[in-house]
Amino acid sequence: MNDDERLNPDAVPPWLASLWPRYEGSPVIAGINDDDCAVLEWGGELLVVTTDFLNARPMALELGVGGLGDLGRLVVAANLSDLCGSGAAPRALLIGVTMPYGSPSEDFRELMLGVRSEASRWAVPVVGGDTKLGAALALFGVAIGAARSRSNLFLKNGGLEGDALWTSGPLGSVSSAALGLSRGDMTPEWNEWAREVVCRPQVPVAQSRALSDAGVGHGGIDVSDGLGADLRRMCEASCVGATVEVSNVPVAAETRVLADRLGVPAWAFAFASGGDFQFLVSTAPEAARAMSGLGFRRIGTLTRDPALQLCSDARVFAPMPDSGHSDARGLSFVDEIGQLLAAATSKPTESS
Repeated sequence: MNDDERLNPDAVPPWLASLWPRYEGSPVIAGINDDDCAVLEWGGELLVVTTDFLNARPMALELGVGGLGDLGRLVVAANLSDLCGSGAAPRALLIGVTMPYGSPSEDFRELMLGVRSEASRWAVPVVGGDTKLGAALALFGVAIGAARSRSNLFLKNGGLEGDALWTSGPLGSVSSAALGLSRGDMTPEWNEWAREVVCRPQVPVAQSRALSDAGVGHGGIDVSDGLGADLRRMCEASCVGATVEVSNVPVAAETRVLADRLGVPAWAFAFASGGDFQFLVSTAPEAARAMSGLGFRRIGTLTRDPALQLCSDARVFAPMPDSGHSDARGLSFVDEIGQLLAAATSKPTESS
């Protein structure tokens, strides 16, 4: 790392991993940069632990469509999403909060009632945390999970050449919701959908648990920054590449409405941001029937060639956009989504 460079949180994991490398005989199955979760051998089971901050400028507040209760729900969802993307069963949560000096107690109560609402929805107890006063709002969680064995997990570094690549659900909903809400010319029904997408997370806990029980997952990661950015991270950790068939990327009907209005392919919204709380997973091609039965959608293939490419009708037509959300840009969500959407559609394409 260059001391003169500005901090980019997305660039530090490899350096941090060099400070705490795994060693032979260690109980650590997955450490820094091996997955979004840490995995340790623990009393006959595997302990899976993750932590996640809510963005310093939460989208729900930036767009003016949510309050502190929604932020409480979102921080729970963000942490459970990490466990879903690894296959671990959620067991407990810890929540840390810094409130601005002078905050009314009611604000803290509203936030924590949102935490309780989302945690109760998934029957995951909140067992601790910390509360401070500071210069600005900061909110993070720690999620604790477990798995019976390594075969019940699908970690970021577990993808294999030739694997089928699947998504647990629609992608690009949050990026299209944010962009549509900022326009001010969508229908009331569309805007209500968009507000729900941004503020009311739909975490695929049941799908993750069913897939874990099936034991067919190889590599996995939750889509927190965008399809391209998170698939790149999984491919780098697994030493593979990927092709994505754009016509197979599932998107909501509302996303297609906005895409048609803007004259862009609907799949491009999947590369414009994350926040949908879906996850990617790879399996052997032979698991196709089981995966379809669990509600997963095949969107591509992992390859020996490390390139990341977009396909249409099995023919490569463009490199895959792999930037995704980055705090280092310092942009508003809407401006960043617009920038990433333009980048995803800047090359000639033959499919919408």
